[in-house]
Amino acid sequence: MEGFDARTDELLEVLGRYEGQRLFTAILGSPDPDGLASAWALSFLAKHAGVRMDLLTFEVVSRPDNGAFVRLLDIPFKRVRLRLPRIKYAGFAVVDRQNARLPVPVKKGFKLVAHIDHHVKVRTGAMFSQQEPKAGSTASIMAHHFSNRTDVLIEDQEEACRVCTALMYGIRTDTGDFLNAEPFDFEAAALIEPWVSPELVRTIVRTPLGNHFLDALSSALKTARTENGFTVAFTGKVGRRNRDAIGQTADFMSRGEDTDTVVVFGSVAGTLVGSLRTADADLDSYHLLDSALSAVFGVPVDCGGRRFAGGFQIPPSLFLDADESKANELVFESLLSAWMNRKKRRRRRKRTRVKAR
Repeated sequence: MEGFDARTDELLEVLGRYEGQRLFTAILGSPDPDGLASAWALSFLAKHAGVRMDLLTFEVVSRPDNGAFVRLLDIPFKRVRLRLPRIKYAGFAVVDRQNARLPVPVKKGFKLVAHIDHHVKVRTGAMFSQQEPKAGSTASIMAHHFSNRTDVLIEDQEEACRVCTALMYGIRTDTGDFLNAEPFDFEAAALIEPWVSPELVRTIVRTPLGNHFLDALSSALKTARTENGFTVAFTGKVGRRNRDAIGQTADFMSRGEDTDTVVVFGSVAGTLVGSLRTADADLDSYHLLDSALSAVFGVPVDCGGRRFAGGFQIPPSLFLDADESKANELVFESLLSAWMNRKKRRRRRKRTRVKAR
């Protein structure tokens, strides 16, 4: 992504149209460091454009290290449950999320002011849309925005240090400790490094693993099925506050012997929530999950994907006619079948190329 144009002036111009008004950034899904850091960075820039921008989450922060992350950096977010706060918001932004739909009711025509993301591109109708699939994290994109406005960093150094530290940690977590990072991500990290507190990063990294993760891992190992380098596992029921244990389990199991790609899913308050991790740089995570799950359930399933990772959510309404065990089996069979079909297609293409020679 040499010569990347962050379009910072355009972003600030759009935000500036709401000077004196109030917006919010929605952190959708389970709040993770990349989403939280990116939302905080956007609100920091908005503040210097004369706009107050709140940070709203719709799920709890569950992983122990993520809890330490928000606590040590004092990230100013508010959790929303069934409806938005009674505040006259003029619009909203979404970061680090492919699907920009809000999970709570809003008035018709409520404006999506900005959508900044690193997943596969989709149309959202945002006034400012920035989707960079080659970026390893949304925090990397926001770091480039910060590098274009060092004046605001100097103006508010205390908060700038905390935000940049959050961005660095967000880049680190979403790129698998930089193992899956692109040159764009390394450049982003270098741009904000002078403002980062390495002591805070080290403290967060040293947070102990939680028992909920160990319980989820234990269940997943007992249910895991592996075929041709593809593993699918079920963690059982996971509490709302511990849903990130599913992603943690996927991270751990992706390192298993003879495993190229892993999908771990669990039941969170009746919704099936899954995380995909892969070492295959050519795998289209979104396409694999969408083709497998939307086909078997007959309607579009909320899936997301990026390089080396993906995820999905299947609400109870999609499997009302099936009991829990049958729904779980549908997920197992559809994912394994989609993987085998992908393998067959790749073998056919390989034979075709050989014949062509």
